[in-house]
Amino acid sequence: MSPLRAALSLFLLLAACPAQALTIGYWRMEADLDPSAEGLRVANEVAFGTPLLSSEAFIDLAANPNGTVPSTGSVNLGSVGATRQGGSNGINGTAAWYAQLDSASLTLEFWARTGEGTATLFSRSTGGFDGVRIDQPNTLRVVYHVSNGAGGATRVTLGNLHNMDATWRHYAFRYDAATGIGTVYVDGVVVGSNDGPDGRPLVWGAAVPVRLGTQMDFAAAFNGTLDEVRISDLALAPQQFLSAPEPAALAPIAAGLALLWAAARRAT
Repeated sequence: MSPLRAALSLFLLLAACPAQALTIGYWRMEADLDPSAEGLRVANEVAFGTPLLSSEAFIDLAANPNGTVPSTGSVNLGSVGATRQGGSNGINGTAAWYAQLDSASLTLEFWARTGEGTATLFSRSTGGFDGVRIDQPNTLRVVYHVSNGAGGATRVTLGNLHNMDATWRHYAFRYDAATGIGTVYVDGVVVGSNDGPDGRPLVWGAAVPVRLGTQMDFAAAFNGTLDEVRISDLALAPQQFLSAPEPAALAPIAAGLALLWAAARRAT
């Protein structure tokens, strides 16, 4: 085998290695699995996960943040909203607990838009000192709980982060148990962070389900709309988010190929 072919083969082998992070939850909001039944059932894209259920939500095929999902190239067909406009009801989606959700580190991301002020976008918490909650869209707040090293939990609150509106934006929260750093991003830009003690995993309550869109009631055309909710079991880098553009992902590969090409030419 020529040096060039050997170098390219090695590079492609390394590039093809799967990422270490595992997707432990991914609700794309593309279709209702039970369209003839009252309410909504959305598939979880991971084999061990549970579907998202709601008695009030619907798939809005006219509203989605992107024509395709960046970094995956998959077609984005719709988003989820609540059926009762102007009422107190919301999306109120629930996905039953499964063991993989109880991860020490986490990246949670989704697209959303709303003008509401009291809705909860995401929650996995009993309401005590456990779990993660993202709420208060007008002043966006993220509350999470980590081990205090003595059998209990420490609550961290990142507040007054962002005022949501009618514009689709990508939201992400990542927590790295190794470094103790929790960070919130809006469209890939850091809007809040906390650097806690190293080696402190997230603390979860027993068998707590995923809850999405509590009180997001679709009271106006743009209210209460969520899409592409994904949970990963590690703190992903921003370039690994679903919102990361394709060129950013391909640039390192192109640079690596160029270096290997030059090395192979020198070898000959």
